[in-house]
Amino acid sequence: MAEKLHVVMLPWIAFGHMIPFFQLSIALAKAGIKVSFVSTPRNIKRLPEIPPGLADLVEFVEFPLPSLENDVLPEDGEATVDIPAEKIDYLKIAYDLLKHPLKQFIADQLPDWIIIDMMPYWMVDIARENKVSLIHFTVLCAAACVFLGHPERIAGDDQKRLTESTHMTSKPEWVDFPSSVAYRNDEAVDAFEGIYGENASGITDVERVTRIHNGCQALVVRSCAEFEGDYLNLFERLIGKPVIPLGLMPREKQERKQFTDVEKGLGVEIEKGEDGSFTRDGVEKALKLAMVSVEGKSMREKASEAAALFGNLKLHQDFYIGKFVDFLKKKKRNV
Repeated sequence: MAEKLHVVMLPWIAFGHMIPFFQLSIALAKAGIKVSFVSTPRNIKRLPEIPPGLADLVEFVEFPLPSLENDVLPEDGEATVDIPAEKIDYLKIAYDLLKHPLKQFIADQLPDWIIIDMMPYWMVDIARENKVSLIHFTVLCAAACVFLGHPERIAGDDQKRLTESTHMTSKPEWVDFPSSVAYRNDEAVDAFEGIYGENASGITDVERVTRIHNGCQALVVRSCAEFEGDYLNLFERLIGKPVIPLGLMPREKQERKQFTDVEKGLGVEIEKGEDGSFTRDGVEKALKLAMVSVEGKSMREKASEAAALFGNLKLHQDFYIGKFVDFLKKKKRNV
């Protein structure tokens, strides 16, 4: 009997990342793949239980989060939800120190694939040293990936990189089809600082993603061709590597950026004040349009049609996950 494919999953320690990685782990296990899900003890305790029928295929692997000097992180602070916003950079520093035990773990296990999030850029070297194939699984939707995904925007020289937040408030020039992809003014400032700004870890988030994109064999996106086909095709052309849609996994509709719903006519954006806050009139106007007005009838009909797609678990597990599993089997150890 052929040996089972073995995949190591390494998400960033935020529950908006760990939960999608856990969901993908379960989906892969249902396809007969052995999965080692790596995180810290307290985070693993807060994840859902592994379904009994998959307990022999999904293994939780615990590594304690390394401590930092001067107790800059709170006790038992192992995820972003546990940490004040101003100390998230120190969580990144502690997370980066996991590279030392993980280097030994990968050398001992020699999995067929490592699937990582946007933060552990150091896994590129670990995978290469051990001749293990690497995949970047992004929890962003395809439209968001396209917005940030041009090689010159992510990895270009200083003249080609974004220099201010206002550059994020309009459609990128490389999007060659009608699109409303852009940040609002109030969102752009925080997004720009979080992605491009210097931080205490010594490496910006965009530099982390750049190194991972340059060193991985493929990218995986929570999306489907029926919903974001144009964005998926464009992202693959921009990156120059296989981009594999996983289908709309559970909770995807809630976590997807709102502009994709609006763009597809499935939702309405609530107007905000100049300071970025919601107003009573804005909420009331959006609710009436979405739920009772004649103008919103087409949107409600489209939303009903989309519900069939979102709820088609057979499509997402059998088709999209099936395609992904075929890719893993064909490309394993092809570094």
